[in-house]
Amino acid sequence: MEALNLQWFSWMAGGFAPTAWVVELARWLGMDGVALAGAALLWLWWKRPADRLYLLGSMLCSAAAVLLAHRLAMVVGHPRPFVMGLSPAYIDHAARGSLPSAHASALFTLGFCLLWLRQLRLGGAAIVAVALAVSWGRVYCGVHFPLDIAAGAALGGVIALLYGWLWRHAGPVVQDPAEPALQDAATPRTSSQAASLE
Repeated sequence: MEALNLQWFSWMAGGFAPTAWVVELARWLGMDGVALAGAALLWLWWKRPADRLYLLGSMLCSAAAVLLAHRLAMVVGHPRPFVMGLSPAYIDHAARGSLPSAHASALFTLGFCLLWLRQLRLGGAAIVAVALAVSWGRVYCGVHFPLDIAAGAALGGVIALLYGWLWRHAGPVVQDPAEPALQDAATPRTSSQAASLE
């Protein structure tokens, strides 16, 4: 597995002689590309007010993925490519463990969570695409291996599966109390209004 990981890294990374404009793009994606996912999330928050509780839960899952990824990286202690001398670090980064990638864990968790709901799938697919782009940028810049990204995506998939299962079973219970009030508010009060008019 490690040999395959190193081979994939050699194919994907900028190494010691990167193309100037590609390394600039990779650096931007690796450092600031997360803002694209934030923009997609804000758009969904504005367009889908009925799904805001689910979106909030998805963001909490993403935050939990970051914390868990950092903890796992400390335990596993896999060195980063620039620490092993395989590439310069084109992004300033500490030399702590790299597996799983916290960026990949957060973004894939968020994207996979949104893919659970039909009305949020377009946004989920956009965030997964951002996750792939950010992950490529971080590999190209020498701060992650492809296996770090795969581990982050797997962690995101597990968390999203648990959240999707929990929402399917608990979501209706959480949302039901508001529904009678909404129905009552929407029901015309014909009898009392008719009496007052007469």
